[in-house]
Amino acid sequence: MEQKHYPGLTDNQVLENRKLFGENILTPPPQDSIWKKFLEKFQDTIIIILLVALLASVGVAFYEYFAEDQGWDVFLEPVGILVAVVLATFVGFIFELNADRKFKILNQVNDDTLFKVMRNGGITEVPKKEIVKGDIVLLNGGDEIPADGKLLESVSLQVNESTLTGEPLTRKSADPEDADKESTYPVWQVLKGTTVVEGHGTMEVEAVGDMTEYGKVYQGSQIENKIRTPLNIQLDRLGALITKVSYTMAALILVSRIILMFVNHGWNDGAETLHYLLNTIMIAVTVIVVSVPEGLPMSVTLSQALSM
Repeated sequence: MEQKHYPGLTDNQVLENRKLFGENILTPPPQDSIWKKFLEKFQDTIIIILLVALLASVGVAFYEYFAEDQGWDVFLEPVGILVAVVLATFVGFIFELNADRKFKILNQVNDDTLFKVMRNGGITEVPKKEIVKGDIVLLNGGDEIPADGKLLESVSLQVNESTLTGEPLTRKSADPEDADKESTYPVWQVLKGTTVVEGHGTMEVEAVGDMTEYGKVYQGSQIENKIRTPLNIQLDRLGALITKVSYTMAALILVSRIILMFVNHGWNDGAETLHYLLNTIMIAVTVIVVSVPEGLPMSVTLSQALSM
């Protein structure tokens, strides 16, 4: 079939259509500040448990150092917990910033991909982000369709629409009589974000940027939701289990030692009783501190970073 000639838009029409219908780019979602992203790392259940354990460990260390005249090595435990918290939060934060930066670069490269477009009576190549409504775009095998539009011509055109409909192979045609009743979109309609698998064709752009079907899906996916991943749920359950078990053990130690002291010695010596109670509290706090897996947040963060 001989390809028809389409003059396409003039430079003035391109400027006018870009002004009326916008650019062929997706509006990025609002970004949180760096400080907010960093503080979000401290909302993890395990990290919160570690922070509580850190405060308790510091209290125990100061008591043992000043009240019991023990050496400086009593501060190794709180320092270890502090290092675990800092590493887990900072590593996760740095990897997230690095991932955001790389995704921005990938998106920018994608927007700068060149496409063959009919303009001013001839064929020219323009970046995808500069395509406007009304442009005549030439499609060939392997091309990502840059915008939504209708087919003017097509030859054995097969499109991968899995990004939108899940269909890996969809037949497209400029002839409405070739329509498939089971297709999600009309046979003559091609959509941004899908890929030409086979054949070639010519399309006229009808929607760009956020107004495309892909753009609507993209905007919808940015809506914040409270759905948590299975990993988040499992870690929250683990944190809750650690908290319950450690607090239960600490409470049992506290109660049993107080009962034991009352049975054996009573409450005669006030100073000795106070010292015994303080030691009992320190033991209970120590049980809570040592039950917290300081290395868990770091292991999870590194696993996620390496997987990504």
